[in-house]
Amino acid sequence: MWIQVRKQNFGLYFNKILVYLLTLSWSVGAIVQDNLVITTKKGKIRGVTLKSATNREVDAWYGIPYAQPPVGNLRFRHPRHIDAWEGIKETTRPPNSCIQVVDTLFPGFEGAEMWNVNTEPSEDCLYLSVHVPKPRPTGSAVLVWIYGGGFYSGTSTLEVYDPRVLVSEENIIFVAMQYRVASLGFLFFDTEDVPGNAGLYDQMMALQWVKNNIEEFGGDPDKITIFGESAGGCSVALHLLSPLSRNLFSQAIMQSASALVPWGVITKKESIIRGRRLAEMMSCPYDEKNTKAMIECLRQKDATEMVNQEWIGIISGIAEFPFVPIVDGSFLDESPGKSLTTKNYKKTNILIGANKEEGNYFIMYYLTDLFKNTESVYVDRTDFIRSVSELNHYVKKMGREAITFEYTDWLNPNDPIKNREAIDRMVGDYQFICPTADFARIYASTGNNVYMYYFTERSSTSPWPTWSGVLHGDEIAFVFGEALNKSKNYDKSEIALSKRMMGYWANFAKTGNPSLSADGTWSTNYWPLHTPTKQEVLELNANYSRVLEGLRVKKCAFWKKYLPKLLSLTSNNGDHQCQTSSTSSPSCCKDGTCCNSGTSFASTFFSVFIVTTSVHLFYNFKFSVIYSNINNGKL
Repeated sequence: MWIQVRKQNFGLYFNKILVYLLTLSWSVGAIVQDNLVITTKKGKIRGVTLKSATNREVDAWYGIPYAQPPVGNLRFRHPRHIDAWEGIKETTRPPNSCIQVVDTLFPGFEGAEMWNVNTEPSEDCLYLSVHVPKPRPTGSAVLVWIYGGGFYSGTSTLEVYDPRVLVSEENIIFVAMQYRVASLGFLFFDTEDVPGNAGLYDQMMALQWVKNNIEEFGGDPDKITIFGESAGGCSVALHLLSPLSRNLFSQAIMQSASALVPWGVITKKESIIRGRRLAEMMSCPYDEKNTKAMIECLRQKDATEMVNQEWIGIISGIAEFPFVPIVDGSFLDESPGKSLTTKNYKKTNILIGANKEEGNYFIMYYLTDLFKNTESVYVDRTDFIRSVSELNHYVKKMGREAITFEYTDWLNPNDPIKNREAIDRMVGDYQFICPTADFARIYASTGNNVYMYYFTERSSTSPWPTWSGVLHGDEIAFVFGEALNKSKNYDKSEIALSKRMMGYWANFAKTGNPSLSADGTWSTNYWPLHTPTKQEVLELNANYSRVLEGLRVKKCAFWKKYLPKLLSLTSNNGDHQCQTSSTSSPSCCKDGTCCNSGTSFASTFFSVFIVTTSVHLFYNFKFSVIYSNINNGKL
């Protein structure tokens, strides 16, 4: 009997213990779940714990809505604040990508496919994602990524933008937003419902969300550094200039672009012209008297079909994109050049730079017959001269001849490799490197701390031909730590470079100095300030680290000073193109110059020659004095 009672009591005790253990496990589970539930200003969200390629844990919240879906009547409009929600929103899957054109020139080729969207394209795309290291920090610095893509493409979900290694190795919070691109993001008709710059306002609303909510994730709202590459870098620079968004962050990083890139901002007039051309392509009314009907028609059209039509008959230049930002009088109250001249911008620390072969990526898409995606690409003298003309067809003939002269290697004018490299330098200098260097110089001249880099590491894993070099965008994988992923097969020196670059970017976000870590230790590879006099630039390479003085200084002066002056001085003489008449036909040399186009050319040639020679000698003399002073320690 006693034994039976003991058995019954034991059974009761066992059941109680079992219930207690189950309750305890549920409580622990609830604690774990609650750690992933964040209360934002609009409602609760639940995230997910993931592992990085280096086997470290990271908490992530994917697809957090920061604005109303810009669909239906909201297409083309500035973003609207999202309404609050009840319950817990699951934010565990990467968000939709914004509608955009897909690159099909090199189908199946990794180097091209890596930039195509990898999540469902949709107009309902205004979401952001947050990655936080474990254990969760308090008062952490925050990096906010703005993707590139020429304002016509891009998504924050690309594999190359995977932030888990960067977040976990550098113990920093990372945020990335989706924003509208192409006509859906940048169509402009100077009306209330199509006001332009919608994509920039998307970015600004995302930054407002970060400012208002990041503290709940362990971030410091006063330590937000925005960074981006290409059109993302241009966007970052425009936020520095914008009176509306400049107070939503503390510092900025621009990779391969600035607000001064020639493709980054167009006039209102040009934007409206492009919009009407798009309307015509979409079989909508396009007369200026029917703007309301035109907008309503475009609002009803299929979004994917519309963005694909943008590339037909609207633009024709290299690194030229159909719909981009404009000076709208609110987000941008004046042109970027004027803002920099009048010092109308955020005074803060910036980190900025460019890659060695910025032009080749775009050349392979523009001169596809000559610059093939193969290892055997050589450019003879005739093709070199023709390429200069095709790539600068907006420039007057005198200007094209000056460009040809400037970029010819006169020791080896017929060298097919030198000519190929010169084409890259020409495009890269004008479109990316010089506008970036100019922005850095102007920012430094007003007392801001500026750190400039020049990325020259050719990745051993690059799928592009060897001759293409260090392409536009190649630094991104190193900044995000892709090299630390063993499955990617980077070599040891590249892994070390990636660690160094992650450290630089994270240090800058934390302390404002890429060489100084949050614990007060200094990097062994010191990064000096970029000053207006010496224009120091840190070269980023796996095999060495060195400080350069000036980045393509003489070539940049050619584009900014010499060429405009030449074209201005020769404008009254006409373009001196080969002329035809009813009695004679033109005779042109192989290089495109007129060989015997009559006395009208001969009568003006001498004056043009004098002007050209005078300007050229002036700038050569000026630079010889500058370099002499540098060598003598005077600069």
